[in-house]
Amino acid sequence: MQSLALFVAILMLMALLGGPIAIGLSAIKTDQPILNIIRKIFHGFFVTISLWIGMMFFFNPDIPLVAHLIGLYGLVMGYIASRREYFPDVRIVTPLLARFGIDSKVIRQPSGDDDFKTWDPDSSDTPQLKKSDPLRHGPAIKWRRNGRTGGNDGHGPGGQH
Repeated sequence: MQSLALFVAILMLMALLGGPIAIGLSAIKTDQPILNIIRKIFHGFFVTISLWIGMMFFFNPDIPLVAHLIGLYGLVMGYIASRREYFPDVRIVTPLLARFGIDSKVIRQPSGDDDFKTWDPDSSDTPQLKKSDPLRHGPAIKWRRNGRTGGNDGHGPGGQH
């Protein structure tokens, strides 16, 4: 019975840690082809283990709810890891939100005077964002990258009321 408990503990551990390890491996980029091949082999192994054990826990009707949630977590993490590495340009949520009228192309971008304004990147009078621009995806930030404000937001000498 101890070996069965150890086996279940190892399965739970792999379901919980396989996806985050694979996500961490997808963040590592290198120019050396041998290291890249080794990284992709380990990444594929952890994604496969996370998805397989996640499906095993999630779709088994004879186990408790906590194990189903661990299985769902393993499936989601495996999906995120595989998408980050192999399909970075595939968008699933954006077309679904577009059907409900939520336009994802409107981005909040700071102008030259650190004023935030909304603009559409498809219009001809606005500059296009480069792929390396950190504000291409995600929320607009109030603070600059160096940790200081623009001075006109109510914090500091230039923005005090």
